[in-house]
Amino acid sequence: MNQKETQTASGGVARIGEYRDELHAENLDDIQVGEYGYKYRTIEGVMLPPYVTPDRYAVSRSVETRPNDVCYCSFPKSGSTWLSNVLYLILHNGEVPEGKTLRSCLHWMESSWPYPRSREEVGALPSPRIFKSHMPYRMALAGGPEQSPCKYIYIARNPKDVCVSYFHFESGKAWSGGYSGPWEHWLKLFMEGRVQRGDWFEHVLSWWGHRDAGNLLFLKYEDMKRDFDGQLRRIASYLGYDLSEEVIDRIKSATSFSRMKTEQFSNHREIPQLEGFFRKGEIGSWKDQFTVAQSEAFDRLYRERMAGTGLDFEFE
Repeated sequence: MNQKETQTASGGVARIGEYRDELHAENLDDIQVGEYGYKYRTIEGVMLPPYVTPDRYAVSRSVETRPNDVCYCSFPKSGSTWLSNVLYLILHNGEVPEGKTLRSCLHWMESSWPYPRSREEVGALPSPRIFKSHMPYRMALAGGPEQSPCKYIYIARNPKDVCVSYFHFESGKAWSGGYSGPWEHWLKLFMEGRVQRGDWFEHVLSWWGHRDAGNLLFLKYEDMKRDFDGQLRRIASYLGYDLSEEVIDRIKSATSFSRMKTEQFSNHREIPQLEGFFRKGEIGSWKDQFTVAQSEAFDRLYRERMAGTGLDFEFE
């Protein structure tokens, strides 16, 4: 394949061919490179990571799900890894497995990295299966709640914390976006909806608009932080599980932020590219990054985009 060359905002030249191994993508000819070397692929009008390929997307849309499967969904950096650990433990009586990792127990059908699964491989697995997705509603796994018997859970987090966490996650990582720009530029991209996975407001509100579907549960990260026991029981009830106090205590212990950072099962250290995956996991950490003027500008955008939706978030 011929290497593409694209001028970056910082004046350098990005050579797409250099990223083949890091991206784990079967075709890089349609990769675009934006400002500060930010790489992405566009599918159905949405900016996506290069490791979300057209072939993998097609697999994710056509995979067959079952009534007791679970698909957890979110915009990136919204608490989905925490939620996935909670879900696994609900389905397995609060027991952390020996010799396994959390990512190896999940099925991220839209991604060619790090554990690509075929329809046939997933179809041969016993129920219940846990699927992961970062797609907006119209691009949901298996056609979404209206077409699939699967139980969907969407988790959303306040966009200021998402924006900051996403900036640190994307910066300098060649396997993902390879973004090399400053915070001020990233904030502008985020507010304009020009980051991987698209516009945060459109993404979250696309799922919020279907929250009354019988097989969709909409969660907020802040609610889980403030009332973990209550939200845990809510999730378990939705999935049809009646947890004992002993199991609740086991799940609560195993899914604490400090425990997930250190446990082999959940810390993602088996994947070198995810070193430093966990940052703070706090509500309000955006204050360390935003200036007063930036916060006020974001607040104006937030009020405009969220007006009349009935959805609101805690930022402190």
